[in-house]
Amino acid sequence: MIPEFPKFKKLELSDKDDVEAITSKYPPYSDFNFISMWSWNLVDEVAISQLNTNLIVRFTDYITNDPFYSFIGDQKVNETSGQLLEFSIKNGLPHFLRLVPEISIQKINKEKFEVTEDRNHFDYIYSIEELRNYSGTKFAKKRNHVNGFLQKFPRATGKIISLKDKNVAESVLKLFDKWHNLKMQKEISYGLHDLAAMKRLMEGIEIFDLVTVGVFVGEELVALFINQLIDSEYVLAHIMKADTSIDDGVYAFLMKKNAEILSLTNRKLFNYEQDLGLENLRIAKTRFRPQTFLKKYTISYVNKI
Repeated sequence: MIPEFPKFKKLELSDKDDVEAITSKYPPYSDFNFISMWSWNLVDEVAISQLNTNLIVRFTDYITNDPFYSFIGDQKVNETSGQLLEFSIKNGLPHFLRLVPEISIQKINKEKFEVTEDRNHFDYIYSIEELRNYSGTKFAKKRNHVNGFLQKFPRATGKIISLKDKNVAESVLKLFDKWHNLKMQKEISYGLHDLAAMKRLMEGIEIFDLVTVGVFVGEELVALFINQLIDSEYVLAHIMKADTSIDDGVYAFLMKKNAEILSLTNRKLFNYEQDLGLENLRIAKTRFRPQTFLKKYTISYVNKI
């Protein structure tokens, strides 16, 4: 059971149903998704509480691991924001709340609280139908990438794979190693926590309802998407990895095959999470043509010292 604020408990796998009982009322903001919270809890500092039926979370930054507070919910948001800000300040943490979803700031008192868009953490939302078809001029380059990839690897395939299969799990870890080595060769630092997050995800594989799509060239796994079916409309992407050393078009091919398979579930929207303010990641996600965003905000006091 999630304790009442100001009491907190560290996040455990057994909290999944209680967390989702709250978050399922709202659009699937990636930060508050249980699997995401669990997987990225790399220093075991994520903690949860509830206040006015809102879910309160003590997060750690995805890059720096610095702690901060946030909440999701739409009940007594002014009271909740004030109590949580005072608690954060009292405990020597930031004088602001981060990753607060748009649905949680609709009734906030802007004379008391300063509310600022956090563009770096907007979730990118795509049409699964558009990704499946790559139709029109806006997807011309993606079609070219797919065609180039298939000219080089005409027998490349995309299919559902099971992370519960030990052989598949080994292939996935091998792919992660290749991806990591490519990043190191290019001196790109972001994403280097991804392997640790993947291993955390695997700890809950028996209770997580995931759809994993792999791209194969021959018998070799060269790319994968780990997805979660959220509700009747949304799919949330947790992890995407590819071995770009074989061909840069592998990403476009993976995205298309992933969408083709997800379309069979009758879901319409694909949440590809945020870009963290990283330029290359923003460019890459923008080029897949998002339909909209799930916006998040920071909250602080107006003129509070």
